[in-house]
This record gives sequence, C-alpha cells and structure tokens, in this order.
Amino acid sequence: MSPKSRIYNLVMSWRNKPFRELRDIEQSDWQNGMPKGELGDLEGGGSINPSKNPYRGTHYEPIFNLPGSSLKGVLYRPLMNAHANTILRHCLEGIDAIHYWQCSNRIIPMILPINTESSQKTHFVDALCDHVLNSRLPIGLINIGLLQKPSESTAAIQGITRLHRLGVLFHWLNFEGDPDTVKLIVDFQFEAVHLHAELLRNSESSQINELIEQINSFKKWGCKIGLSHVTFVHDNEIAYQLGIDYCYGSLMLTPVTRHQIVNVQDSRIGKALFSIQTTEKPKPQGDL
Repeated sequence: MSPKSRIYNLVMSWRNKPFRELRDIEQSDWQNGMPKGELGDLEGGGSINPSKNPYRGTHYEPIFNLPGSSLKGVLYRPLMNAHANTILRHCLEGIDAIHYWQCSNRIIPMILPINTESSQKTHFVDALCDHVLNSRLPIGLINIGLLQKPSESTAAIQGITRLHRLGVLFHWLNFEGDPDTVKLIVDFQFEAVHLHAELLRNSESSQINELIEQINSFKKWGCKIGLSHVTFVHDNEIAYQLGIDYCYGSLMLTPVTRHQIVNVQDSRIGKALFSIQTTEKPKPQGDL
C-alpha cells in the first residue's frame, strides 16, 4: 500500500467514525435531578449555559486579609440573590467546591449567604444539617452569612442553634448597627461581622463613631470584621483606619471560577505592595 493510500484510508476512517459528544467530567449527583431549563437539553445536542454551570461560572469572590497578601476565604455570590427554591442546591454547590479545593491541597473556608427567612424553615434546616453531616468536612470550612434581620426571631434562633452545634460558623453580612442584630451576634458569638464599604462612604461622622464603638466591642471577644465592596483606594484606607480584618471587592480581586481559586494566593494590592517592596532602590554614588 502506497503512503498516499494509507493517508486516504486514515482520513476516511476519521470522517466516518461515530459522533461523540464531549461533556464535563465533573458532574455531581445533584445535577441528575435538575430541570432541563437549568442544565440545557443535553440529550438533544444542547449545551450547558456557562453562567449557570457551577464549574465554569465566576461565582467565587476571594476574601483577603487587610494587606491583601493572603487568601482567607471565599464568598459564594449566587446565593446573594438566589430564589427560595434554589438556595439548597446552591449550598450543595458551595460544599462541593470546598471538597474540590481540599482535594487540591487548599483548605479554604466558604461563606454561604443565606436569607434569614430560610433559616426559619424547618425543612430547609433539616436538609442543610444532613448535608453538613454527610460532607465530613472539618469544622470551620462551612460558614453561613446571614443577610438580614429575621422576622421570627424564635424560629431563626432555633435554626441557627442547630447549625451552630454542628460546627457551622456564622457571619453577619451588610451590618448596619441594628440593636436586635447586635444582640443576636453577641448571643451566638458570630465568627465575623461584615460592613458595606458604601455605608462608610456615605454615613455621617456620628453614625461612623457608633459603628466604631460596636466594632471595638465585637473585637473584645475575638469577632473578626470584614469590609465588602472594596472598590476604591479610599475604601482600603478606611479599612486600615478602622482596623478591618478582611477585605474583598473589585479592588482586591473580582470573582473567579472555582478552579481559579486553587491558584489564588494574594490580591491585586498584595501583588503591587510586594513588587514595590522587592524593587531595589539605587544606591547613591559618591559623597553627599
């Protein structure tokens, strides 16, 4: 057989081979029960919407220390505006991401923002407790961030108590200094309290002084303080003045995919400060 005929046979066999659809090998069990509207009609040759795919979407916002030199955690952003019917599914995606990072030798805590109305529903708390127990993750990796003050404090306290006993840590997101919120934070010894950077930009001096007093009272028993939506350099300067522990926002680093989190070590500010510190200054020549 001549070389040309061999090439011809190879090309023809390649053209006539059956079509095989390439799919994502990282497919969790929870995807099997999802509706076609969210995953796409794969059987009909459709594709997954990248914005709804938990593996390819930029849903994970890194949280850094104040200098931006160390990654301290991740905020799962789809839960910020999630519908009530999809909150539990998003929680499973977040827990699955923690497992993924742990397999990559990265121990990274995850904050799952949850509306306080969900913490008042018994069936939701029961399902979330089961998933936390079945995850077998170390204590401190699963964190829940409450978004607003609960309308029914008794039911919410019961749900928080059950999750707290399982080793779930709690954060309060978008803190504004409400007295009822302060009482809940103190009673359960929340892990961290997060302030919105816009609140510090637009607030009067008297309101800021009250926030500073509350921040100092939280720090007495080891509560950490975070600053979200850090967009401007001025926000970072305010964080230094108030002694903020954690910062996250577009100035630090924009949300990335869960695979990109594996390679994140420091923020943009951390890289800039490191480059400035490592730059050698020219030595003066001769006598001054």
